[in-house]
Amino acid sequence: MKFKFMAAIVVALGLSTVAHADQKVAEYGDPVLGNSYGGCTFTQIYSTGGGGYLYNEYQIVCTSGTYIVGVETNFSSGSGTTCKFHPRSTAYYANGSCSNWNVYLKP
Repeated sequence: MKFKFMAAIVVALGLSTVAHADQKVAEYGDPVLGNSYGGCTFTQIYSTGGGGYLYNEYQIVCTSGTYIVGVETNFSSGSGTTCKFHPRSTAYYANGSCSNWNVYLKP
C-alpha cells in the first residue's frame, strides 16, 4: 500500500512538471531546418554594433503569435563569443547559443 501511494505521488509530480513545461515556438539557426521551425519567419528589424559588439533584433512571426527578440553578441579574444537575449515581452524568452537559439512561451 505504501509503495502504491508513493508511486502515485511520483506520477502526479511528473505529470505536473510536464504540464508546466515551456512551449517552444521558434528556432533560429537549426542545422537541418534553418529558421523554419513551426512555420515561423524571422525578419531582422534592427542592427547596430562596433568594437567587438553586435546587437540584432528579430521579428519572429509564427502561427502562435509574433515575437521580438534582441540578440546581443560580444566578441572577446579572452572569453570567446557570448550572447544575451532580450525578448520584448515577459510572456516568452529565448535560450541557446549565438548561432542556434529557441523562443519559448512561459506557462
